[in-house]
Amino acid sequence: MPETTSRLRLEVGSLNDRTIAAVLTTVARHPPFHAYAFGLMVHNLMNQLRHGANVMAIQNGQLVAYAGWLRVHRESARLWQAGERSIPPEDWERGDAAIVTVVVSQGPGFLAPLLRGVSHRCAGVPVYRMRCFQDGRPDMRRPPIVGRPQVFA
Repeated sequence: MPETTSRLRLEVGSLNDRTIAAVLTTVARHPPFHAYAFGLMVHNLMNQLRHGANVMAIQNGQLVAYAGWLRVHRESARLWQAGERSIPPEDWERGDAAIVTVVVSQGPGFLAPLLRGVSHRCAGVPVYRMRCFQDGRPDMRRPPIVGRPQVFA
């Protein structure tokens, strides 16, 4: 993906020591992820990086926002969204839907380009996500959007 501004760059992270260290450090700073078991986070984030199921926003050489997802079966994602099942197991090869499991940002200005990057990478498949609030409101599973190609000027 090309740059979205002269300073903010969106890219898909690959699994290597430098990227996993940056992603783990960034994600671990944000609730609710800072309270999750380290081993679980390492496993999930490594899978997202291994399978290209992520978008990273980089500014001045620093990771400032990250989003990652699972590829799953559409019906399982629908049941998850309806609250009828837990997060389904990933199927990286045959999954026909995505569930975004991680979105973190060091500032609100990075979210719109990051989410446009997710839509671009998930073009043609339904993308399910959960909105988590930091002010005590309950988490909310959002209806899916269909990812679509984006134009990055």
